[in-house]
Amino acid sequence: MIAEKLSMWRIFVRDFSLKRQIHSESVTNQSAAQSLPTMIKAVVIVQDTDALQKTTATIASMCTNVEIAGNCDSITTGIALINTHQPDLVILEVQLADGSGFDLLKHFESPDFKIIVISSYMEYAVKAIKYNCVDYLLKPLDAEELVTAVNKASDRIGFEERIQHDQLKDTIKSLNKVEKITLKTSDQLHLVHISDIVHVEADGNYSTFYLCGGKKLLVSKPLVEFDKVLIDKGFFRIHKSYLINLNHMRHFDKKDGGYVMMTNGIEVPVASRKRDLLFELFSEQA
Repeated sequence: MIAEKLSMWRIFVRDFSLKRQIHSESVTNQSAAQSLPTMIKAVVIVQDTDALQKTTATIASMCTNVEIAGNCDSITTGIALINTHQPDLVILEVQLADGSGFDLLKHFESPDFKIIVISSYMEYAVKAIKYNCVDYLLKPLDAEELVTAVNKASDRIGFEERIQHDQLKDTIKSLNKVEKITLKTSDQLHLVHISDIVHVEADGNYSTFYLCGGKKLLVSKPLVEFDKVLIDKGFFRIHKSYLINLNHMRHFDKKDGGYVMMTNGIEVPVASRKRDLLFELFSEQA
């Protein structure tokens, strides 16, 4: 009886998720079918040792495009693991050693990783969907369902990367546009030429703007807010914590992890997933 209920619930969760995202899934699947699986990095934050073993073994044998960068069983170590490895995918159990997996997600205002949630209980499924999770899997884990969920996450990541590739091409074309932006610091409003912004660095819920001439402005908005405004005005999110003005790039170096030298002399790190994309697109312009 219990097994039958679990099976029915899996069908419900799958159907509910599909109805909510059927259009984006269709586009994603069509695009993904035209290319090889995207190589992704994952971390596994799971307290249940059986679920952890099943997850790592299944991915190792059946998801060859996925590298597991690490695993842990708590919120505290999970946050550190995510910050260290900057994963594309987080496989997260609801019940952790020091609280709920959803409490962990609250530490990331705008997560730039995909999420697969696993649990022994049915009642967290709708909450997982509200966090825009890729899938919700019930324990005991089914290997086929896990592989399907991981492939779904991989497809979405690949689709979003192709979108970013197209956006960056459009951004390069718009490098010569001159516009202004209003930036509010603690006691002043600044009207700044966008062309004078060298780069922007995230500082928690604040953003530091580095301007021509060495001036800096600390603005009480997270970087993601300016990413939306500046993405089509010659800027590129080169790293989770950095947004750069492509007009102010001096050179791009792939060695030592990858970095961009800006016109103000500051070296800005490049996220591992952005290095090849940036190198490829600027090679096309050479």
